[in-house]
Amino acid sequence: MTPEGSSSEQSQFKSWRQALADKRLTHDQLAVLEKMVQDGEADSIEAAAARLDWQDTVINPEEHMYGF
Repeated sequence: MTPEGSSSEQSQFKSWRQALADKRLTHDQLAVLEKMVQDGEADSIEAAAARLDWQDTVINPEEHMYGF
């Protein structure tokens, strides 16, 4: 499940993990990762960032939009 607005936020960087490591995430972007940890979707902020990177490689945005 990709957080709402993540595609436009992520357009500023190619990798959530790299942006996290480089301390380039905004407060809102960090909050997305923290929420994923709180909701049990990831064990750590780093794992949440890795999951978002993985989802962006697996989900074809056009296919996802049309439900294919």
